[in-house]
Amino acid sequence: MIDMYLYDDDESAQVQFVGFVGEHSRYDLMLIQTNRHYGKSIVLNMQTNKFGIIGTDDLEEEGYISHILGVNEEEGNEITEYLNEIIQ
Repeated sequence: MIDMYLYDDDESAQVQFVGFVGEHSRYDLMLIQTNRHYGKSIVLNMQTNKFGIIGTDDLEEEGYISHILGVNEEEGNEITEYLNEIIQ
């Protein structure tokens, strides 16, 4: 039995599926943009089933993308390069 809800909100979202090939790997990502996360996007790596709430500040943090999305450093750099074009 549920004693208390912390939240139960409906939210409109913009969802983008993208697949691309870099020098080191193939990437399949899902990006979800809502008003809930203060302008940040939820980025899901569909190959590793790992995700993060990512904004421009997170893209500047060295090693963060590779860690949060479960990829090696070179793959993380390729994903970061792509996300720098998309996330603003």
